[in-house]
Amino acid sequence: MAHATKAATTQFGASTTTRELTYTKATRRLSSPKRRRISVKNPARAEIVETSPGLQELCKCEIPPHIGRADFVKQMYRWADMTYTDGGLATFGKRMTMEALNESDAGDTNGYLISVYDFKDGEEKVVAELICQMDNTKVQTYDMILPSMEPGEEGGIKKMNRSGKDEFVEGQFFVISRKLPTDESVGKVLKAMIKRMMSAINAYYAFGSPFSEES
Repeated sequence: MAHATKAATTQFGASTTTRELTYTKATRRLSSPKRRRISVKNPARAEIVETSPGLQELCKCEIPPHIGRADFVKQMYRWADMTYTDGGLATFGKRMTMEALNESDAGDTNGYLISVYDFKDGEEKVVAELICQMDNTKVQTYDMILPSMEPGEEGGIKKMNRSGKDEFVEGQFFVISRKLPTDESVGKVLKAMIKRMMSAINAYYAFGSPFSEES
Protein backbone atom coordinates (compact mmCIF):
# COMPACT_ATOMS: atom_id res chain seq x y z
CA MET A 1 0.00 0.00 0.00
CA ALA A 2 1.41 3.39 -0.98
CA HIS A 3 2.39 5.77 1.76
CA ALA A 4 0.61 9.11 2.02
CA THR A 5 3.21 11.08 3.93
CA LYS A 6 3.94 14.63 2.80
CA ALA A 7 6.90 15.71 4.91
CA ALA A 8 8.80 18.97 4.70
CA THR A 9 12.59 18.97 4.57
CA THR A 10 14.06 18.71 8.05
CA GLN A 11 15.83 21.88 9.15
CA PHE A 12 18.67 21.89 11.68
CA GLY A 13 20.62 25.04 12.39
CA ALA A 14 19.42 26.88 9.28
CA SER A 15 17.03 29.78 9.52
CA THR A 16 13.47 28.76 8.75
CA THR A 17 9.91 29.90 9.39
CA THR A 18 8.99 29.40 13.03
CA ARG A 19 5.62 28.68 14.49
CA GLU A 20 5.04 31.16 17.27
CA LEU A 21 4.56 28.91 20.25
CA THR A 22 5.53 28.77 23.85
CA TYR A 23 4.50 26.45 26.64
CA THR A 24 4.53 25.84 30.33
CA LYS A 25 5.59 22.46 31.65
CA ALA A 26 4.61 20.39 34.64
CA THR A 27 7.20 20.50 37.42
CA ARG A 28 9.71 17.68 37.15
CA ARG A 29 12.88 16.53 38.89
CA LEU A 30 15.81 17.03 36.53
CA SER A 31 18.50 15.79 38.89
CA SER A 32 17.10 12.30 39.42
CA PRO A 33 18.96 9.57 37.47
CA LYS A 34 15.78 7.53 37.27
CA ARG A 35 13.28 7.91 34.45
CA ARG A 36 9.93 9.30 35.57
CA ARG A 37 7.25 6.91 34.30
CA ILE A 38 4.21 8.66 32.78
CA SER A 39 0.98 6.76 32.30
CA VAL A 40 -0.81 7.28 29.00
CA LYS A 41 -4.10 7.34 30.91
CA ASN A 42 -2.88 10.18 33.13
CA PRO A 43 0.08 11.85 31.37
CA ALA A 44 1.94 14.88 32.64
CA ARG A 45 0.48 18.03 31.16
CA ALA A 46 1.92 20.88 29.15
CA GLU A 47 0.03 23.69 27.48
CA ILE A 48 0.75 25.32 24.11
CA VAL A 49 0.01 29.02 23.79
CA GLU A 50 0.45 30.54 20.32
CA THR A 51 1.58 33.99 21.40
CA SER A 52 5.37 34.24 21.28
CA PRO A 53 8.35 32.99 19.24
CA GLY A 54 10.72 30.33 20.48
CA LEU A 55 10.21 27.25 18.27
CA GLN A 56 11.85 26.18 15.05
CA GLU A 57 9.76 23.97 12.78
CA LEU A 58 11.76 20.93 11.71
CA CYS A 59 9.29 18.73 9.86
CA LYS A 60 5.57 18.35 9.20
CA CYS A 61 3.31 15.68 7.73
CA GLU A 62 -0.09 16.29 6.19
CA ILE A 63 -2.72 14.07 7.79
CA PRO A 64 -5.56 13.01 5.42
CA PRO A 65 -8.98 14.29 6.56
CA HIS A 66 -10.44 10.79 6.93
CA ILE A 67 -7.93 9.84 9.65
CA GLY A 68 -9.34 10.38 13.13
CA ARG A 69 -7.13 12.93 14.90
CA ALA A 70 -7.78 11.67 18.41
CA ASP A 71 -6.89 8.06 17.56
CA PHE A 72 -3.84 9.10 15.54
CA VAL A 73 -2.37 11.25 18.32
CA LYS A 74 -3.23 8.71 21.03
CA GLN A 75 -1.46 5.92 19.17
CA MET A 76 1.52 8.12 18.34
CA TYR A 77 1.78 9.11 22.01
CA ARG A 78 1.88 5.48 23.10
CA TRP A 79 4.41 4.64 20.40
CA ALA A 80 6.61 7.60 21.36
CA ASP A 81 6.39 6.75 25.06
CA MET A 82 7.69 3.25 24.34
CA THR A 83 10.29 4.38 21.76
CA TYR A 84 11.73 7.44 23.51
CA THR A 85 10.87 7.16 27.21
CA ASP A 86 11.48 3.43 27.51
CA GLY A 87 14.10 3.07 24.76
CA GLY A 88 15.72 6.49 24.45
CA LEU A 89 18.91 5.65 26.34
CA ALA A 90 19.43 2.27 24.67
CA THR A 91 18.46 3.38 21.12
CA PHE A 92 19.59 7.01 20.94
CA GLY A 93 22.07 7.25 23.81
CA LYS A 94 20.02 9.86 25.71
CA ARG A 95 17.51 9.65 28.53
CA MET A 96 14.14 11.10 27.53
CA THR A 97 10.78 11.93 29.12
CA MET A 98 7.31 12.60 27.70
CA GLU A 99 4.52 15.07 28.45
CA ALA A 100 1.07 15.35 26.85
CA LEU A 101 0.11 18.67 25.23
CA ASN A 102 -3.20 20.47 25.63
CA GLU A 103 -4.85 17.57 27.43
CA SER A 104 -8.66 17.78 27.61
CA ASP A 105 -10.83 16.74 30.54
CA ALA A 106 -11.57 13.54 28.61
CA GLY A 107 -7.87 12.73 28.47
CA ASP A 108 -7.37 13.44 24.75
CA THR A 109 -4.36 15.47 23.63
CA ASN A 110 -3.25 17.04 20.36
CA GLY A 111 0.42 16.13 20.74
CA TYR A 112 3.33 15.55 23.07
CA LEU A 113 6.58 17.07 24.30
CA ILE A 114 9.80 15.01 24.32
CA SER A 115 12.59 16.23 26.60
CA VAL A 116 16.12 14.98 25.89
CA TYR A 117 18.66 14.89 28.75
CA ASP A 118 22.46 14.85 28.92
CA PHE A 119 25.13 15.59 31.50
CA LYS A 120 26.60 19.08 31.39
CA ASP A 121 29.17 20.24 33.96
CA GLY A 122 28.51 17.15 36.04
CA GLU A 123 24.75 17.70 36.19
CA GLU A 124 21.94 16.15 34.16
CA LYS A 125 20.11 18.84 32.18
CA VAL A 126 17.54 19.14 29.40
CA VAL A 127 19.54 19.71 26.20
CA ALA A 128 16.71 19.58 23.65
CA GLU A 129 12.91 19.57 23.56
CA LEU A 130 10.78 18.39 20.65
CA ILE A 131 7.16 19.47 20.38
CA CYS A 132 5.12 17.10 18.21
CA GLN A 133 1.50 18.11 17.68
CA MET A 134 -1.36 18.72 15.28
CA ASP A 135 -1.67 22.30 14.08
CA ASN A 136 -4.96 24.19 14.52
CA THR A 137 -5.87 24.52 10.84
CA LYS A 138 -9.46 23.47 10.09
CA VAL A 139 -9.85 21.12 7.11
CA GLN A 140 -13.19 20.77 5.33
CA THR A 141 -14.47 17.20 4.97
CA TYR A 142 -17.10 15.55 2.78
CA ASP A 143 -18.95 12.24 2.89
CA MET A 144 -20.42 12.31 -0.64
CA ILE A 145 -18.88 12.76 -4.09
CA LEU A 146 -21.37 13.26 -6.93
CA PRO A 147 -21.14 14.13 -10.63
CA SER A 148 -21.28 17.86 -11.08
CA MET A 149 -24.55 19.15 -12.57
CA GLU A 150 -23.18 22.61 -13.22
CA PRO A 151 -23.23 23.77 -16.88
CA GLY A 152 -19.87 23.43 -18.60
CA GLU A 153 -18.50 21.04 -15.99
CA GLU A 154 -19.07 17.70 -17.70
CA GLY A 155 -17.06 14.97 -16.09
CA GLY A 156 -16.50 17.08 -13.00
CA ILE A 157 -17.37 16.09 -9.45
CA LYS A 158 -19.21 17.77 -6.63
CA LYS A 159 -18.30 17.22 -2.99
CA MET A 160 -20.95 17.56 -0.30
CA ASN A 161 -22.20 16.18 3.01
CA ARG A 162 -25.38 14.24 3.63
CA SER A 163 -26.17 16.70 6.41
CA GLY A 164 -26.15 19.55 3.89
CA LYS A 165 -23.79 21.47 6.16
CA ASP A 166 -20.11 22.32 5.97
CA GLU A 167 -18.10 19.98 8.20
CA PHE A 168 -14.50 20.31 9.37
CA VAL A 169 -11.81 18.48 11.29
CA GLU A 170 -9.17 20.38 13.24
CA GLY A 171 -5.56 19.83 12.27
CA GLN A 172 -4.09 19.58 8.78
CA PHE A 173 -0.46 18.89 9.66
CA PHE A 174 1.36 16.96 12.38
CA VAL A 175 4.23 19.34 13.10
CA ILE A 176 7.56 18.55 14.78
CA SER A 177 9.39 21.57 16.19
CA ARG A 178 12.25 22.14 18.58
CA LYS A 179 12.33 24.69 21.36
CA LEU A 180 15.06 27.30 21.00
CA PRO A 181 17.80 27.52 21.99
CA THR A 182 18.85 23.88 21.55
CA ASP A 183 22.22 22.33 22.33
CA GLU A 184 23.62 21.69 18.85
CA SER A 185 25.55 18.65 20.11
CA VAL A 186 22.31 16.62 19.94
CA GLY A 187 21.54 17.47 16.30
CA LYS A 188 22.26 13.91 15.10
CA VAL A 189 20.07 12.50 17.87
CA LEU A 190 17.14 14.71 16.88
CA LYS A 191 17.52 13.72 13.22
CA ALA A 192 17.45 10.04 14.16
CA MET A 193 14.40 10.59 16.39
CA ILE A 194 12.49 12.38 13.62
CA LYS A 195 13.41 9.74 11.00
CA ARG A 196 12.06 7.05 13.33
CA MET A 197 8.88 9.05 13.93
CA MET A 198 8.27 9.48 10.19
CA SER A 199 8.53 5.71 9.80
CA ALA A 200 5.90 5.25 12.52
CA ILE A 201 3.54 7.76 10.86
CA ASN A 202 3.90 5.91 7.54
CA ALA A 203 3.09 2.68 9.36
CA TYR A 204 -0.08 4.25 10.77
CA TYR A 205 -1.15 5.28 7.24
CA ALA A 206 -0.46 1.83 5.82
CA PHE A 207 -1.53 -0.48 8.64
CA GLY A 208 -3.52 1.63 11.12
CA SER A 209 -0.85 1.40 13.83
CA PRO A 210 2.55 3.06 14.34
CA PHE A 211 3.74 -0.14 16.00
CA SER A 212 3.83 -1.78 12.55
CA GLU A 213 6.77 0.40 11.49
CA GLU A 214 9.55 -1.23 9.51
CA SER A 215 12.76 -1.78 11.40
